[in-house]
Amino acid sequence: MHITRELKQAIKKGMHAEYAQVRFKLPRLPRRWPQCFATITAFATTGEVWSPTRNKQADAKLKKFLQKLGIKIFRITGYSVKDPSHAEEGWAAPLAFDDACDIGLLFKQDAIYYIIDDALFVSYCDQRRKLIPMGTFISRVDQTKKIKPSKRLASS
Repeated sequence: MHITRELKQAIKKGMHAEYAQVRFKLPRLPRRWPQCFATITAFATTGEVWSPTRNKQADAKLKKFLQKLGIKIFRITGYSVKDPSHAEEGWAAPLAFDDACDIGLLFKQDAIYYIIDDALFVSYCDQRRKLIPMGTFISRVDQTKKIKPSKRLASS
């Protein structure tokens, strides 16, 4: 898996290296991908361990919060290439970057992933927030059905 120069620099400065290994699973692909969206989870903050019940409760609160914003969300799960048993269910939500980071902070997250067209970025949620390029989003998406990206994503 290709790691961008910017991501390597962020890791050297202390960003968790696991962020670079992420892949995504979707139970079903959206009919149309939003042009920009964030993937946000509410699971245990990096470095903490929560019970499955606490993770599910936090996830339900995040879902309700996003739904109250009146935006269309869809389920997305991020998982580690090195340890596929480590996976976090989250939500893909068409949000402005700063709004996504603020929501990540509200739900005790260290970082979020942000997608613009087919470009994948990672960012801290706090004052260090900055879009750090990671390559293409679609190259990190797994799906049981054949993936048929929109023309916009396929042409990237």
